[in-house]
Amino acid sequence: MSRLLTIWLDICLLRAGPQDLPASRVLLGLTLTSYLLVSTLLSLPGYPAFTSLQIAAADLVLLVLFAASMLYLTGRAARFNQTLSALAGSGTLLGLLGLPLVHALYRAQDAEQVSLPVLLFWLLLMVWNLLVMAHIIRHALSIILPIAVAIAVLYTLVAMQLITALLPQTN
Repeated sequence: MSRLLTIWLDICLLRAGPQDLPASRVLLGLTLTSYLLVSTLLSLPGYPAFTSLQIAAADLVLLVLFAASMLYLTGRAARFNQTLSALAGSGTLLGLLGLPLVHALYRAQDAEQVSLPVLLFWLLLMVWNLLVMAHIIRHALSIILPIAVAIAVLYTLVAMQLITALLPQTN
């Protein structure tokens, strides 16, 4: 397990790619479960528990559909398990890093005093997340990084819009 964490950390640091992960269904299942859990925890400060779970599930379904369609359309469907494991594993690690920031942002928002350093760290984490996603896409599709960045940004914008449309804010 520590070897897998090292690979996911190396993926987050742009030193490894999805091809460095085993193409295991069990690993994929565990990774998707951890991604769902961390995504739910990230939504909890702003939503009730069931809504947080719905948001996390919608996010997970969109990630699976994105990876499957991207790989299928480019004739690289055999890379699905590793690519999705890389996306979900890196998303889990970066999500865990973001948990304290999300809680700090919600506390600051409630006090109407958002801290500039917390906001900057959140922005940095979002950019890092996009770069990691682009790095994984670049390896999975064998394309250049600028195109992978464009795909990652487009996916993120579409996913945010779809989740907002499917599950409007209930607070």
